[in-house]
Amino acid sequence: MSMDLSPADTRVFLFYTPDAESDPDTAFDRVNLWLNKDRSASQYSQLRVKDISVTPDGKGGIYTTVVCTLGRISTGAVRTAGARDQMTEGDA
Repeated sequence: MSMDLSPADTRVFLFYTPDAESDPDTAFDRVNLWLNKDRSASQYSQLRVKDISVTPDGKGGIYTTVVCTLGRISTGAVRTAGARDQMTEGDA
């Protein structure tokens, strides 16, 4: 999976439901409550869901990962280590 998201504008939320296999009808209750929460007066008022994935834990539970963007326009740039100045022998 590849997404074009700015690191400063991205939040990842993780939910764990240990008994999802025994109670699948309520496995997403916490996630759905969280998704429907009123955020209009919070720092996450422009929160937009970009991806939701579900991963079994191998013991009857599931991990639900929700990737979100805050809806801000990024004006900065992310630089890699390769773009930094490097000292070489002879520089002083």
